[in-house]
Amino acid sequence: MPNSIPAFQIQNFLSRHTAQVPIFSLPNTSPHDQQCPICHSFYIDPPSSHYVHPDFPLGAHIAEYAVRIKNVGGCEHIFGRRCLEKHLKAGLPWSHTCPMCRREWLPPPNAGRRDILREIDGALQGLERVEELVRDDGARMAVEGVERGLRRAREGLEGNRWI
Repeated sequence: MPNSIPAFQIQNFLSRHTAQVPIFSLPNTSPHDQQCPICHSFYIDPPSSHYVHPDFPLGAHIAEYAVRIKNVGGCEHIFGRRCLEKHLKAGLPWSHTCPMCRREWLPPPNAGRRDILREIDGALQGLERVEELVRDDGARMAVEGVERGLRRAREGLEGNRWI
């Protein structure tokens, strides 16, 4: 999937930018406050241990426990832990953002590739200018070899195999 977020980034986000919310501390102004806004399941109390196996929340029919987003540009929405992980793993163009306010939680999945391509294009333009100034055949061949390598790297990054 071209919009996939690497698993290590998802686990890092879940461990650093979410906090378990006990049921008694959830707002109680509306019946919906006690439900996940994604799947509408009612929340249960979070697991008692601090460690939750990454696959535990994705098990079949395991009730949702609430987690609050923290330290991500003011977004503090509450979601079910299982739904939040599914949202991040969905590989959709907006999977890196909050489903409620669309604030970016993570950089867009292909942002790194775009930055690398921009750097390669800049380097190729610079090498073309250098090549015009170089008089020595050996140095010119070396510059052309670097250009070929950069073009191959760019082609690899522009291809559909790089995610």
